[in-house]
Amino acid sequence: MLEWIRKSSLKTAGFISVAIGLLTILVHVLVITGVLPYLWINGGRSESFEAAKQTSFSSIIIILVSIVITIIASQIIPIKFNKFWGIVISVFLIVTLPLSFFGIIEQFLGTMFEKCVMSIVTIVGFIADARIAFEKRW
Repeated sequence: MLEWIRKSSLKTAGFISVAIGLLTILVHVLVITGVLPYLWINGGRSESFEAAKQTSFSSIIIILVSIVITIIASQIIPIKFNKFWGIVISVFLIVTLPLSFFGIIEQFLGTMFEKCVMSIVTIVGFIADARIAFEKRW
C-alpha cells in the first residue's frame, strides 16, 4: 500500500495539503465574519458565536503551523535535513496522521455542512498528508 501512496509527487501532495489548509482557514474566516452560521461547524456544539469564534481562531493558528510543516516536509521550500531531523519529521508526521483520520470520523458525525462538504475536504487532505508522511527522508 505504501508504494501506491508514493506514486504521486511529493510536491503535488504538498500543494494539495496546503490548498486544503487554506480552504479550511477560509471556512473559519467565513464563520468569524458571520457569513457562515457558527452552528455549521464544530458539530453544531458551540454554545454561542463567541465560543465558535474562539474555536475558529484556535483552528486557524493550528492550521497555519501545519501548513508551515507541510511546506517544509513536502520540500516545496527545499531544506536539507540531516538524518536525525529527517527521522524527527517523519515520526511527527506519522504519529499525527491518525489524528487526521479521526478528523474524518468527526466530520461524518457533525452537521450536514460537515458531512457533505468538509468530509470530502478532510479525506483529500488525509490522502495528501499520508503521501507526505510516508516519504523516505533518511
